[in-house]
Amino acid sequence: MRTQAISLVLFDLGGVLERVAAAPRVEAWTRGRIPADKFWSSWLAAESVRSFETGSIEAEEFARQAVVELGLPISPEDFLQDFASWLAGPFEGAFDLVRSVAETGVEVASFSNSNAVHWPIMERHQRISECFPRNFPSHLLGLCKPDREAFLAVADRLEMPPGRILFLDDNQVNVEGSLQAGMNACRCEGVEGARTALKEWKILS
Repeated sequence: MRTQAISLVLFDLGGVLERVAAAPRVEAWTRGRIPADKFWSSWLAAESVRSFETGSIEAEEFARQAVVELGLPISPEDFLQDFASWLAGPFEGAFDLVRSVAETGVEVASFSNSNAVHWPIMERHQRISECFPRNFPSHLLGLCKPDREAFLAVADRLEMPPGRILFLDDNQVNVEGSLQAGMNACRCEGVEGARTALKEWKILS
């Protein structure tokens, strides 16, 4: 339950503003032996992914570790080449949604688990320099979702009490992490899901 007025909306990017096309690729590689839900559970828990998304290892080492840890039947080189294509472009209306929030006087920022391969692509897709005054990609922050410490670090850098932040993410585990840090949060998918959440929170009419 909200206890303070919301001063800032903190957006996840992939799955909320950006279409992600990873699961179909994995299902194709494995001929359906790894369904989408199982893959994402494994991905979120994978140490190789965590290391890459906190900037601890380089892309080539990430690919070598990931194909083993996730049981992918392709070479590290092929995996890394395909990995860049997982970001499938912004959902329609993504930029306008963020701008509409900013026009209400509520601040906006982004916090996304990202990496050295995906972040430059995301910057182009989401028009980051126009869209968000502050961005916290995990590989540059050195911390990643769903860790409570990561959310606290973002709030600290924003110089804002966690209770005045509304976090939007498509993964429930990340929502729970933000709640543990004292933020308000809502799970939503895509631009329309985010718009609905923002209306429920009375940020958009």
